[in-house]
Amino acid sequence: MNSTPGPAVLFVSYDGALDPLGHSQVVPYVEGLARFGYRFYLLTFEKRWRWHDEPARAAMAERLERSGITWHPLPYHKRPPVAATARDIAVGLGAAGRIHADDPLALVHARSYPSALIAQRLGRATGVPFLFDMRGFYPEERVEGGLWNAHGPLFQVAKRLERDFLREAAGVVTLTEASVPILHEAMDAAGSHAPLVVIPTATDLDRFRLRPPPEGPFRLTYVGSIGTWYLLDEMMALGAALLRSVPDSRLEFVVNGEEGAVHASADRMGIPAERLEVGGVPHDRVPEALARASATFFLIRPGGSKIASAATKFGESLAVGRPVVSNAAVGDTAKVITEDRVGVVVEPGARETYEQAARAVVQLARSPGTAERCRATAERRYALSAAVARYAEMYGEILGDAATRPNTIHPAGPAPSMPGAGR
Repeated sequence: MNSTPGPAVLFVSYDGALDPLGHSQVVPYVEGLARFGYRFYLLTFEKRWRWHDEPARAAMAERLERSGITWHPLPYHKRPPVAATARDIAVGLGAAGRIHADDPLALVHARSYPSALIAQRLGRATGVPFLFDMRGFYPEERVEGGLWNAHGPLFQVAKRLERDFLREAAGVVTLTEASVPILHEAMDAAGSHAPLVVIPTATDLDRFRLRPPPEGPFRLTYVGSIGTWYLLDEMMALGAALLRSVPDSRLEFVVNGEEGAVHASADRMGIPAERLEVGGVPHDRVPEALARASATFFLIRPGGSKIASAATKFGESLAVGRPVVSNAAVGDTAKVITEDRVGVVVEPGARETYEQAARAVVQLARSPGTAERCRATAERRYALSAAVARYAEMYGEILGDAATRPNTIHPAGPAPSMPGAGR
């Protein structure tokens, strides 16, 4: 049992604490919220290959213990796809139930849809309210990523669950202003009266500090995993346009485990090996990788689900003082780039415009005041401290005077049966 004073909160994340996203978008939030006096339990699902990294695992356990956070790591299963996720959710629900039995919870903070299912079922059984932290439109992402059929049963079930989450949640968080009209409509249809708040993916401004622009050749850098959504060939075509139009420029990809795909794309685009750098860095060295860049870039495959997306790398790049090249129809990114003059917006596939965009970002990066303007945008829009404070405000709004009386929550009836729950 966590002996820290204050109301008990369970934070559930289907991303592992040892994942890059866990490092940047889970653990710092929980650490910050713990300083507001909440007693935290962190339930995560860890990938096997990361869990076997004993030094990283021990460092994370020590870090969380120092912050007074009780960590409940569970194994993540990927295959078979649907059955593995169902099993993880069932095991997670059992773990959440045991945590609540040992130390009655005041609130469950559910990060994304699988976690929300755990929080919802626990809430139906115990009356514990939950915060639905959406992190994007999950059902649409699965369809647009080619994993689900838009007319298939998985999508239909997910949309039904989404409606239930919106109706039953005590609060809803979305990442982008662009998604708000869609969510208002969905919440009205679901009969939801929960507050809806926009909290973008945040950046730890103490780690990602303003750095002076690097000397030497202009370097356009991509940092992060390639994954399903990033348009590698289009990014490479944009990089090739830079190399053609800016003498002695360089292209860099800082990725982890995807170097082969990057080299193959570079070969397709005819990029000279001597002007391309490909490698990887651990998460704690990402600020150094950004400091080497003159500007950064990322192109995401547009789609309906991307309206609710906010790339972590955007705020991190701005915090270091680097302008960004990105595309429209991805959350609020293009709006911020245009309003704050912190980058260049391009249209994926419109390769005839890439050289102009490349010259524009070089000019912007080399203009006096650009680095400071990028940093100011990060401070105003993406500061971790502000995001944590907004979450803490939501916690207070949800809990009210019950925040000091976590044992007064009454059962709301049994949860629907889940195969394997509690085993």
